[in-house]
Amino acid sequence: MSLAENLREMELTREAYWLRHPQTSPVKLRGRAATVRHSFHVVPGQSILEIGAGSGLWTEHLAEVFRGENEITAAVFHEELALRAEERGLPRTTVVHVRDLARDLPAASFDFIVGTAILCHDRYAENLRVLYSLLKPGGQLLFFEANLWNPQVLLKNTIPPLGRMAGQASCQIGMRRFRLLQETSRQGLIEVEVIPYDILHPRTPKSLIHAVQSVAFVLEHMPGIRELCGTLYIWARRPTDDTALPPAVNLASHPVLHRSTSVVVPCRNEATNVRTLVEAMLRSYDDYIHEFVVVDDHSTDGTADVVLEMAEAEPRVRLIRNDGARGVGAALRKGYAAATGDYILSIDCDFAVIVPELRDLFDAVADGHDGAIGSRFSYESVLVNYPFTKILGNRGFHLLARIVLHRRFRDISNNLKLYRAPILKGLQLSESGFAANAETGLRPLLQNWDIVEVPVSWVNRTPTMGSSSFQLLKVAPGYARALWRIVRDAYTRR
Repeated sequence: MSLAENLREMELTREAYWLRHPQTSPVKLRGRAATVRHSFHVVPGQSILEIGAGSGLWTEHLAEVFRGENEITAAVFHEELALRAEERGLPRTTVVHVRDLARDLPAASFDFIVGTAILCHDRYAENLRVLYSLLKPGGQLLFFEANLWNPQVLLKNTIPPLGRMAGQASCQIGMRRFRLLQETSRQGLIEVEVIPYDILHPRTPKSLIHAVQSVAFVLEHMPGIRELCGTLYIWARRPTDDTALPPAVNLASHPVLHRSTSVVVPCRNEATNVRTLVEAMLRSYDDYIHEFVVVDDHSTDGTADVVLEMAEAEPRVRLIRNDGARGVGAALRKGYAAATGDYILSIDCDFAVIVPELRDLFDAVADGHDGAIGSRFSYESVLVNYPFTKILGNRGFHLLARIVLHRRFRDISNNLKLYRAPILKGLQLSESGFAANAETGLRPLLQNWDIVEVPVSWVNRTPTMGSSSFQLLKVAPGYARALWRIVRDAYTRR
């Protein structure tokens, strides 16, 4: 079949698949839409092309997570499905009935291209070539496709009649990771990530969906097990010669928060990253920023010199030196004490890549909450190359903390928190190391402050960002001590 015929058949069988599983389909589609948002770090005004939108089942979730702030082009290959998609009347969404993908859409016009179960067919190399031509230079694509090494997918591809009985398109194939990496690179795409994703089986009973999702954070990163996930997360970028920064868009939409926030940044050997964070925050949230309190924690790479240079150009940047005990907790104590804003945003330098997502934290406090935590382990969070040992340690700590404290939370140990200033200024942090991040999460909850968690992504440091000093075996005793003190203090108060 031609590429156009492939895409029409894939769209029809995919549409039937989602409708066949009404219990899990909305959960999976919503999760994939949230993954798109967190993976791309989209800002208002950027354009999105959905390939094979069908009747708009996934498009509706995309329009919701993007808040109607981005133009979505829903490319539909079947005329009747296109009519049904138009009937949804989704905000800022244009439904286009496409007969020839290479001719019916303008070249180099889209910032992002997305799709789900539409790329895994026997003409995917040609498909990738066309998608490359539709992306703007620097544009990104993200697809969710069947993983060949999932036992069910492998069986249906090994025995074609069985696949057709299960509703699979005749052109459909399971995607081989190595072959896919090879082909995307051959088509000119760069920075390719092909990651096993999603262990939620479509027949999972509704009552078990959240339980499976909770376990998925571990299993999707467990060596061996992760290769059996039903789906592959396929991300790539079209190269560009333009080294300009992402578009500067003002995300500071709440006047009540203008000039309210002290950004406290603990730094040890972050000379290559601290400027990136400060500049990214100013591009998106300039109106919110009262000051940057950058705490140099015994750096040896010239971090302090970089901060002083920034302070000459931007008077809101302040350098605080942590001359006492080393560690994140000690640096945070110094930073919180020095902060003078009504709110304190506690953040690490390696969160510069997810700065557009911070608007969810500001939205939460603007809605009246006392604080918000950026959660890496909510049902709509995204983890890219998160070390498996860290996942085990994190999930084990949180499970134990929930049991002994009788509270519900998912990720309180992330140093991405926006609180009213008195909350952090009033804390007595007992730990000088990384475990202080657990204290800044747990103690305010136990003091009955109104703290909410909002989903964020976590992206592992690239080689240019340097390495983290976090080492699980070294920091584990600190987390144990912190939890013991928190439990002891909680029961003493009772």
